[in-house]
Amino acid sequence: MTRKLLPLAEDMHSKDRPFMAPLVQEPIRLVLTLTFKRLKMKKYVIIICVVLGLASCEDFLEEDARSMQTNENFYQTEEDIESSVNSVYSFLYAPYARYGFDDFPSAMLEMVTGQWNNVSQYPETGFYYNLTNTSGSSYVKIFWESCYKGIESANLVIDNIEGVDFLDNGEKNSLLAEARFLRGYYYYLLVNIFGDVPLKLTSTVSPINDGLLPKTPIADIYDEAIVPDLIFAEENLKFATPVANGRASVGAAKTLLAKVYLSMAGHPLNRDNTMELARAKSLEVMDSGDFSLFQSDGSLTWFDKLNNADYDNLEEHIWDLNYNQPDYPNGFNIYFLPQGVVFTETAFFQFGGYYPDESFLDSYASEDLRGRNNMGFFYNSFTTGGETYDFPWAVYKFFDKGILQTAPNNGKNFPLLRYADVLLTYAEAQNEVDGNPNATSYQAVNDIRERAGLAPVSGLTQSEFRKEVWKQRYWELCAENKTYFDIVRTQMVFDTQLGDFVPLAGFELPSGAVVPGDYLPFPIPLSEVQINPLLAD
Repeated sequence: MTRKLLPLAEDMHSKDRPFMAPLVQEPIRLVLTLTFKRLKMKKYVIIICVVLGLASCEDFLEEDARSMQTNENFYQTEEDIESSVNSVYSFLYAPYARYGFDDFPSAMLEMVTGQWNNVSQYPETGFYYNLTNTSGSSYVKIFWESCYKGIESANLVIDNIEGVDFLDNGEKNSLLAEARFLRGYYYYLLVNIFGDVPLKLTSTVSPINDGLLPKTPIADIYDEAIVPDLIFAEENLKFATPVANGRASVGAAKTLLAKVYLSMAGHPLNRDNTMELARAKSLEVMDSGDFSLFQSDGSLTWFDKLNNADYDNLEEHIWDLNYNQPDYPNGFNIYFLPQGVVFTETAFFQFGGYYPDESFLDSYASEDLRGRNNMGFFYNSFTTGGETYDFPWAVYKFFDKGILQTAPNNGKNFPLLRYADVLLTYAEAQNEVDGNPNATSYQAVNDIRERAGLAPVSGLTQSEFRKEVWKQRYWELCAENKTYFDIVRTQMVFDTQLGDFVPLAGFELPSGAVVPGDYLPFPIPLSEVQINPLLAD
C-alpha cells in the first residue's frame, strides 16, 4: 500500500515533499458534532471546545450534522485511517508557532533554565522570565490544549482502526503504532509540564460520562499509557528511521522510550530499575547504526548541517517537527534572528525573542566551538550581500540560510529527538547503574566533546562523570526544550556563577527573580479548572 503524505505526496522518500500535518481532520470534528448536538448543558459543550478547539461554541451548535461525516461513515478505508493518523501529528505544532509579533509558547520551557535573557516585546514570555506567570497564561493553555487535542485524535484512531480491513496487516499495525507513539509523547509532555493530569485512553463518547475527569497520578500515566504505547510503537512501526518524512520511526520510539525511562528514574517517581532500562534502550539506538553525529567536512561545519533544512530528518535528526517552505512554513526561525538589525533580503523585521545570557556564554570553555564562537550555537556577526552585520550574541542553532530569501517564514524543521541526546542518555544511565563509567560511556561523551573542540575526559569518578554528562546536556541541548526536562527529573539547575549544579528552589534567574520551591510543575490552565473543578488542587 502506498502511504500518502500530506500534501498528498506519493513518495515517502521525497525530501521535496516531507510529512506535513493538516490543522484539523474531519473525523474528530464530525464525530463530536453528532455526539453532542442534542446536549443542552452548556458546560459540557464548552469542555469539548476547550479540549479539542475544533470550532467556536456558537458555530459548533449551529452546524448541520447532515452535511458532515460521522464516526460511522468515516472510518471505512485504509485512506480514512491514514488521514486520521496524519491529523494526530498536527497538534505537535502549536507550541512552536509564532503568535502575533514575537509570542512563542515554547519559550515557557526555556526561561526557567537560566540560560536566556528575554528580549521579546510580547509580555507573555516576560512573565516566565520574571516568574510572574499564572494559570491564566496563554502558554500553558496552548500546551495543554494541543496535547489533549492530539490525545483525543489518537484515541479516535486507536478505537476505530480494528474495524477497518487492510490488505497488509503490517501497514495497519504501523499506523496504529504511529497513533500510540504520538499519544505517548503527548502524555510525556503533560506529566512533565503539569504533573498529575487526567488520563483518557478512549475517545469521547458522552461528555456527561467522560467529559469531566479527575487527575491521574503521574506513575499511573507512565505505567498505563506512556510506556505501553511506546513499547507497542517500537515493535510495530514500519520504518527504522524517519525516511526523510518526519514520521515516527522505530529509532524515534526507542529514543523516546530511553528518555522516558530516564525521567522515571528521577523526580518525582525515583524508580531505580528504570535507569537500567534507559541504558539498554539507548544502547539499542546506538548499536543500530541508523544514526550518527553530524561532522564538519570540506563544505559545511557540523553547525551548518544542524541548522540546514537539507539535513532535516537525516543522520543526527531522529525525529523532527516537519515544515516545508512555502507550503507549510515555520515561524520560529525568525524568532531567533538578532533584534535591531535587518539582513534578510525581504527586509522583514527580525524579532530576537531571547538571547543567551552572558554568564551562560561564559560557562562554555573558551575553546568550545559551541560557545563564543561565531556561527557555532551562537553568533554575533553575519555577512551577506557584501555587508557585515554586528549584533549582541544571538541563537545560531536554528539559522537556516534559506530564511534570507523567505523571511518571515522558513522551511527548517525543529528537532524533537536528536542523536546527541541518545549518547548522553546512555552515558548517564550506564554510569548510574554500574557505579562508574565504562569505555562506551566515555566514547559517547568524548564524541560530543571532541566535535565541540574539547579534549577527551578520562579517569573520572561516578559523581565527576555524572556532572560532566549533565554539563554536556546543558551546553549541547540548549534552546531545544530539553534542559527543562532535565531540571524536572533532577530538580537541579546549572549555576553559571558557581560552575556547579544547585537545587532549582532558590536559584536566581538572569532576571533577578528567585525560583520558589513550588514553581514547577506549571499550573493547569485556569480555564480548564473553571470548567472542571476536579482539576483544582
